[in-house]
Amino acid sequence: MRKQLLTAAGVFLAAAAVQAQDTPTLPATPTPPASATITKPGPDSVQAVHTLFRKRRNGGTVFTAIGGLVGLQSILDGPFDVSRAGSAAVAVPFLGYGISKLVRFGSKKEEAIIKQYQQGKPLPAAIRKRLRPEYFAPNR
Repeated sequence: MRKQLLTAAGVFLAAAAVQAQDTPTLPATPTPPASATITKPGPDSVQAVHTLFRKRRNGGTVFTAIGGLVGLQSILDGPFDVSRAGSAAVAVPFLGYGISKLVRFGSKKEEAIIKQYQQGKPLPAAIRKRLRPEYFAPNR
């Protein structure tokens, strides 16, 4: 009895779903968007890019400093042996990551991106995805 009830309910629901589908009516000609004009880039976007690059450069400086200090400590401690290999293993990734951030978010690259943006080109996708809402807030 239970199988029959479940089968009947399944058939009913399938038929109801097929009956409920309707084809939408589309207009004969597509309508263009309301405003297709290009607007001048706002100063808030430029400020957000400045903030992003500044924060990433600061992070790169911190990572590079940590890696450099740990590496310097391992060098100044005396002759190299296996026990100091751990500090070198910690220093190298920090140095590499810090230097890569400093290169990727350098001031020359920032100026080039802002110049292109002010000429009407869109921001690169890698920069757009890193922009956070708090970067658009005015400086306090």
